[in-house]
Amino acid sequence: QFVSADAPLTEASRAMASGLRGCVFVRENDLTVGMITETSLLRCLLEHPSPDHGAALAMLSPAPGVPAAMIVPHACRALEEKRVKHLAVHDVAGMMVGVVSDLDLAGALGLDFLMENATCQTLMTKTVLAGSSGMTARSVAGVMLERGVDCMLTLKDGRPTGIVTEWDLAVKSASLPGGLDVSVAEYLTSPVSSVPLGGMVYKVILYLRKNNIRHVPVVDDSGLLRGMLTISEILRRASVLPQAQSGRGLGNRAETR
Repeated sequence: QFVSADAPLTEASRAMASGLRGCVFVRENDLTVGMITETSLLRCLLEHPSPDHGAALAMLSPAPGVPAAMIVPHACRALEEKRVKHLAVHDVAGMMVGVVSDLDLAGALGLDFLMENATCQTLMTKTVLAGSSGMTARSVAGVMLERGVDCMLTLKDGRPTGIVTEWDLAVKSASLPGGLDVSVAEYLTSPVSSVPLGGMVYKVILYLRKNNIRHVPVVDDSGLLRGMLTISEILRRASVLPQAQSGRGLGNRAETR
């Protein structure tokens, strides 16, 4: 999906919302000059509250990218180093031939995790951002960007009751009256799905990809929050996995644009 560099930020938000996309690319004079991510869009909306500003303000330029021949573990490392969820994929001539996402790469790693018998408890992070549904969306967005996390949970008696993501705040704010200056409750997904400590990671990958989500709370037998399993944690583990399946190139995993 492409937008022009002078298109308003609202157009970029609508383009991301229309296909539940986490990024759009920016074109100028028929050339791809950058990429807008949910993080860069949210940061821009906080710094430039008017959604009528041009999309170029929110873009990363040049668009983070990798060659089509790069193997999956190296692409995972590139995502982590560039702190993005999508990468442009280029052919040997440097032309963009598609885009690959963190969810695509996680899918490519599913068999590796099956072979390893990895469980949610072994890969989850125990550092989880939680807050009140009474906070403003703007304050939640600021905390997320400051701490480098992309979701927040609401809890009741230690049990997850709702979740709001960076994508929710960046993309939905364009269509909600009040934008980021309303209660974050307006953005919450509730109830929130969770997985058990002993859940198999390869099954969770299938669930995350099917539902196009990147975070899932990990709970114990009483439903109490014990951690969060995220796509980023799964990909971080990829560099130490056997590479029987994940050693292939990106060529057939890139979505053509």
